[in-house]
Order: sequence, then structure tokens, then C-alpha cells
Amino acid sequence: MKIMNNSAIEVIGYDKCTGCYGCLNNCPIKGAIEFKKTEEGFYKPFLSEECIQCGYCKEGCPVISKVNGNKKEDLEVYSCWSKDKDIVRNSSSGGIFSELAKEYLDNNGIVFGAKWEDGEIVHCGISKLEELKELQKSKYLQSKIENSYLEAKEYLESGKKVLFVGTPCEIAALNTIVNHENLVTVDVICHGIPSYSAYEKYIRENFNLNIKNVTVDFRNKDNGWENFNLTFKNKDQIIIKNNHRQDLWFRGFLTDTYLNKPCYNCEFRTLPRFADITLGDFWGVPAEVKNSEGTSVVTINSKKGKELFENIKSSLEVKEVQWETALAGNPCLYNYKMNDSRREGFYKDFSNLTFNELHRKHFPFPNPVVSFIRRGLGFVKRRLLKVLRGA
Repeated sequence: MKIMNNSAIEVIGYDKCTGCYGCLNNCPIKGAIEFKKTEEGFYKPFLSEECIQCGYCKEGCPVISKVNGNKKEDLEVYSCWSKDKDIVRNSSSGGIFSELAKEYLDNNGIVFGAKWEDGEIVHCGISKLEELKELQKSKYLQSKIENSYLEAKEYLESGKKVLFVGTPCEIAALNTIVNHENLVTVDVICHGIPSYSAYEKYIRENFNLNIKNVTVDFRNKDNGWENFNLTFKNKDQIIIKNNHRQDLWFRGFLTDTYLNKPCYNCEFRTLPRFADITLGDFWGVPAEVKNSEGTSVVTINSKKGKELFENIKSSLEVKEVQWETALAGNPCLYNYKMNDSRREGFYKDFSNLTFNELHRKHFPFPNPVVSFIRRGLGFVKRRLLKVLRGA
């Protein structure tokens, strides 16, 4: 490993590096920066002898070079879902990404998003509607962006319109590299990026498989949107279907046990957001603006975002809501700090314990009696709020 005094990674350090690939895409020297998986299980940049210490990587690093042209006064917030029931059924929440993507693909545009490849997540651009299925559904692992920002830039310079979807840090990185009127960006409400090492250990020990042979539908809706399953597949064969409340790996993810270190205090959960549009599940959505098959929260963050949203509105059921209503059930929308108290102990024990032992020690399931009481109190609270709203 080589670290130069003039490099982005030297300036911010690995603990603040999100793994967004901004430095790689802004580097003028092929092979000077290579992304490798760390022992903790996150793709991070490493410098080779090809590095000429030009410092261009710092301009592509969103931790150093923040570019956000959005304004708070442009913010609009909606609860919505596609009118197409098939789209909602095949989406993690309300199918808004698919409707946005269709608008581009039907008009000769390009859509960038995340897909499965050899058991990991990679970013790619698509131009055909039949390719959209690969980009649908939430994927709770780090996406290998590689040169996707530069590819998007090339499409834009050739006259194409581009829709680019990613996490907030990825969109912030793209903003440092590409500024074009025909680019519209979409970020997702991000809970943080979990470790590939933890995921690999879980798959290997519980299913006796290499992750290259496994894909996961993290948001299978067979039992409903809010009661979703994680469906693990070996090629096209279902291995197991776990309710999200009972899956060991998902428990570790939701308890923030093995997230990428900068995710605990993310610098990109801001207002205004870095993207033109923000999408996510509308957890805690009021009943009067809810679709039980899947409801999306959408924030419009810029004039470009509003123009695109208006173009697809006729395909949606749309209800405007207050920012505070959306934030209540989706704290990761803005300035949310996570608890990293489990992380150090988990990695200290990682090599010496099985995944199931790590689960029991560091992120066990809560006592079922306590969980029942908490759910009951939550129900009472929601009923009271409903009564008070109607008063």
C-alpha cells in the first residue's frame, strides 16, 4: 500500500472514506488508484506507484469537495406509489424509481443504478426497458461504482439524458465530477453500508456457499410490504426465505453492528439533499396517505427534480405531506447519528467466533415479551396521534 501526502485518502483517512469511488473517477492516471476490499469488508482506495501526486483525487472526493447547488426552499415532500400494481409488486416500496426510469428509457435516455454481479453489487448504465428488472429492488451492500461517473459524463457529452441513482455519498461524488443540465440525480434514504465480510461469513457458514453463487431479494413482499422477507437464492433456486425480524444478518445490519465507519455520522444526510430527488420507504406513513402494498416517500430537492416528477405524476398516486411527517419515520433523511457501540467488539471477535456466536454476543434478538410491549405501546401512541389529529 502506498499513501501520498497529496492524496485524498491521506487527507481524510480511511475512517472517513465512504468508498464512493469519486477519487478513482477524477484521477487522470489509469492504475494509480485501485479499490480493494479491506479486512472489515468495504471497498476503499489504495494508491499504486503510478500515482504522480497531482491531487486531482481530492477534487473528486465529496468529503473534501462538497458540491450542492440545491436550495431548501425547493423542498417538496410526497407520499406516493405507482398506479401500476405490477410495478409496485416488483419494487421494494412504491415503485417510484421504476416510473422515473421508464420516463428516461422510453425517451432514449440512460439510467444508472445497482445490480447483482458475481454475488456483489455493481453500478451500470442501461438503455432498454427489459434491463430495468436488474436495477429494481433495494440492495443492502456497497455498490462497486468503478468508472460509472465517467461513463455517465460520456453519455451526457454525446447528447444523451442521464438518470443516476445511488446513495447520498455516491451522488455527492458524482456532483464533484459532472455538472450537466441533462443529468438528474436520485439518492436513496440510506441506513448505511453493511460489511461484505460479515455478509460472506453469514452466507458461507449458514448455507455452505460462496457469495458468487448467491443473490438476495432483501425485500420480498410475499407477506406484505411492512412484513417483508429476505429471500436467498443459489442461482434461481430459493435456499431460504427469512422474515426480516428473524434473519441474523439483517439483525446485525439494523442494529448498526457492522456498517462502514463514516456511515455512523454521515456527512451527506443534509438539508438540502445532494440529489435532485430522494426516494425511500415511507415508514410510519399516516393511514390516510398509505398504500399497504408499498408506499414511497419522495422529496423533491431541486427545480430539475420537480420537472421530472411532474412528467411522471400522471402514473402515480400522489399525496403531499409535511417534511416533519416524513422525517418522523425516516430519521436517516436528515442529520441522523447512529450508535457504533457494538462495532469494535464485533470486529475484535470476528475471526474467532462463528457468525451465529457473534449474533448471540453482539446483536441478539430482543426479548419477545419486551418486543410485544413495545409494539403495543407503539400502537397506542399511533391511535392517540390519530385521535388528536382529528380533534
